[in-house]
Amino acid sequence: MEQGPSECDAVLASLTDYLDDALPPGRRAGVAAHLGSCPGCAAWLAQLRATIAALRCLRDGVVPPPVLAALRDSFSR
Repeated sequence: MEQGPSECDAVLASLTDYLDDALPPGRRAGVAAHLGSCPGCAAWLAQLRATIAALRCLRDGVVPPPVLAALRDSFSR
């Protein structure tokens, strides 16, 4: 797969769907191949996975309601 800014942009834009297993099989294979050969995009995916894991604790009752409301407001913008 071609390596370059436009290919990286396309892969980065697909990472959420990639993680959700929502890409068509051919596109998923292309993204996986790119991730296997592009350290920058692979690092971005690792950061995204780490962020998702860290944010799993943000549920009602675990975080004080005002803090949770502020976070939800911030992410919704």
